[in-house]
Amino acid sequence: MSRRALLRAGAIGGTGLVLAYTVGCGDDDDAETSPTATATRPAATSPQATASPAATEEAKEFALVSGWYRDQAVEYYDFGMNSTTSGNAVSAVPIYVLITGMNTDGTPQFVEGQHNIVDLVPGDAGYSDLWQVVMVTVPQDYVADTLKSKSDIDASGYPLTTTEMLVNCPIVPEGSTLEGGESLVQGWYKGDAAFYPDFGANPSTALPIWAFITGMDAQGNPQFVEGQGNIIDSVPSDQGYSAFWRVNMVTVPADYEANTIKSAEAVLDSGFEIAETDLVVNCPVTVF
Repeated sequence: MSRRALLRAGAIGGTGLVLAYTVGCGDDDDAETSPTATATRPAATSPQATASPAATEEAKEFALVSGWYRDQAVEYYDFGMNSTTSGNAVSAVPIYVLITGMNTDGTPQFVEGQHNIVDLVPGDAGYSDLWQVVMVTVPQDYVADTLKSKSDIDASGYPLTTTEMLVNCPIVPEGSTLEGGESLVQGWYKGDAAFYPDFGANPSTALPIWAFITGMDAQGNPQFVEGQGNIIDSVPSDQGYSAFWRVNMVTVPADYEANTIKSAEAVLDSGFEIAETDLVVNCPVTVF
């Protein structure tokens, strides 16, 4: 069983910029240019954009998954294990945002109508759902979407400013929908359109998520407890929250009743064996 299949079997696996201001990792005119993704309305493509080869995978419906947080029910999306990690840190890769300069209050002057640019998509070596914002300063007379790739940026010679802003924007197939109705944002990847939901600012930390098993089968696959919701100990309103989770397997007896345990505190007090794995999943919590 693959690591992705392993996580799905257990229901583990589900740009905001913050620097004295808050924006999205979408465009400043997203209300007009971004497709709206809901369970009944597929996301539309930009009129002049063709889908990137890496984004031509069949559209997906991302459902919300139920879990537990301190005895309270929560829901989250599962974007799987796409991100590169080092220890408990999730690696971030650049997303290029075009500006014409800075306002007097220190906020950037974004190029209206310009879609952000990435140089990696799922399947590319080093890809990560976590993006580090790089500002590209262009002239005032720059025409939006003249630049559509990292190679275009390199050839332009425009100055780059790498910020400390990290955002969670997993790239998904064109036309994908999210159960909660979150919109998809169009960006550029090597001259072609790529799409992502914007879950805002996110640290590089991977926090623990606890999944319950009764043991392993003869092939070494975990036997998940049917009906047990996974447990987290942080939600978006908590300081230090991250949508990236390191999977911890909790081994319980065969007669364990699902959802007897519903909090991290109860997990740690249970005395059950806990094994930290090297699996890190991107599961943004949206209902808590």
